Amino acid sequence: MAWGSFAQASSGYLYPGFAEIHEEVSLPASNWTWFPDSALSGSLVDGTVRLLGVEELRRVWRKGVVTFYYNGSDAAELAYLTNSLGYNLYYDLDVDTGRLVGWAKVHNRLEKPLAFNEVTFVAGKVPLHSGIAPVMAKRARAYDAGEMAAAAPAPMPEYSGSGGGVFRYVLKDPPVFEPGVTEIPFLRAGSSPVYTWKYSGGFARGSKIRFSRGYTFEAPAALAGGLVNVRDGGVLLGQAYMSDQSKGSKVQLWLGRDPEGVADRRIAVLKEERKEKAYRVTTTVSNPRATPVRVEIAESFNAEEIILNLPRGAERTPNGYRLEFTLAPGTDKTFTYTVTLRY
Repeated sequence: MAWGSFAQASSGYLYPGFAEIHEEVSLPASNWTWFPDSALSGSLVDGTVRLLGVEELRRVWRKGVVTFYYNGSDAAELAYLTNSLGYNLYYDLDVDTGRLVGWAKVHNRLEKPLAFNEVTFVAGKVPLHSGIAPVMAKRARAYDAGEMAAAAPAPMPEYSGSGGGVFRYVLKDPPVFEPGVTEIPFLRAGSSPVYTWKYSGGFARGSKIRFSRGYTFEAPAALAGGLVNVRDGGVLLGQAYMSDQSKGSKVQLWLGRDPEGVADRRIAVLKEERKEKAYRVTTTVSNPRATPVRVEIAESFNAEEIILNLPRGAERTPNGYRLEFTLAPGTDKTFTYTVTLRY
């Protein structure tokens, strides 16, 4: 790597917390010695340094340098993992416009600006268990902020698919990643978030059901998991964590209880015996808002045998039922079911 005013590499694969860097090298016959600087050598991940394009015979690590012995010569690539370069991601969702923007925060702790021909953001769960590689650190080189290389704004990364349980977003001609943190958008997409009330739990025997509030929408693209800032009209409604989502899957962002999200219940006891109990349950959900509300109710029951007589639109589940519907502004819906529990 040319450690001049900035470091140049052919490609980089950035993961949450670490990165794999590939740099082109021209090798002499038989052996070649690599002189990483102290900031890099102190961050190399053990067992991840390799030469691509030749058949390696052995490597010798000594006093801050690495000597490679191999068959072959000429053009090759030096590849290694460093835990001083990496990224994490988050999203901004504007529910008023439906605009979803994914941001990558690139952390560069290698004391120099880094320039790549291409960067791939790899998202998903990628475990890394190795420690630091056995390189003795040399004296650190002082960094002059005036050496930073300028770069034009980068284009958007393009989703290049998934494989092995991870997502890949490729950025051609990326900006120079200066020491510190560089934030760049990796995704811009439209969505149609719907305000949603949700109850999911055991048999609600009280006179009220209290709903959690949130937003649901169909994933407009393959989305790597991350924190989502949910805003409406510029006001932060809350933050929610989104798990990895494939394109077209249902995204659910829950933001806590809604004071207006309350349903009334009337429970009539039809049978009350030690081995068998039966109830008729009537639930009324009202929407006082000026916008529609999606309602999702899932109740489960604990008994050896569960007999349910459900209303139209409800779906039977192994231990209960699920019912989903949308309430227009200022409207309500009442539904009734009977349940028999045998112990």
